[in-house]
Amino acid sequence: MLLLAEEPFTQGRSRFSDHGPVVGELTAKVYIRVQFGESRPLLAQLDTGAAWSVLDPVVARGLGSSFDWMKPAIMATRFGNLSGYLGRTPISFPADEGAPLTVVGTFFVSEHWPSGLTFLGYSGLLDAMRFALDPQANDFYFGLPW
Repeated sequence: MLLLAEEPFTQGRSRFSDHGPVVGELTAKVYIRVQFGESRPLLAQLDTGAAWSVLDPVVARGLGSSFDWMKPAIMATRFGNLSGYLGRTPISFPADEGAPLTVVGTFFVSEHWPSGLTFLGYSGLLDAMRFALDPQANDFYFGLPW
């Protein structure tokens, strides 16, 4: 894994895809393999510019009681202002090398959000972990900040 000043910086590595589930998307994006609960892994777009992570509403419903609904919220998105809820749930990053990582993230969920799209945003998720990208090898490195 990656080192910083001879100390571990990350604990795991996985491959990322630069083309995801969105049909007709012409530009490369970073899609990370993640898992919620016992569900099968899915691809989520890494978006460090997003205020919050956004969870596919179908996935959120499937989490049942493991999704802790917090409060109503409105989020400005590329689909316009959407009403929904913020909630917290564990998210796992499976590892191709090293150890997987599970953290609890805050996600925005709206019934108006298109099914099949999950975004990993900065606040409430990425800001609670270490991560790095190697775009030449399509590697995503991850770990806890301590």
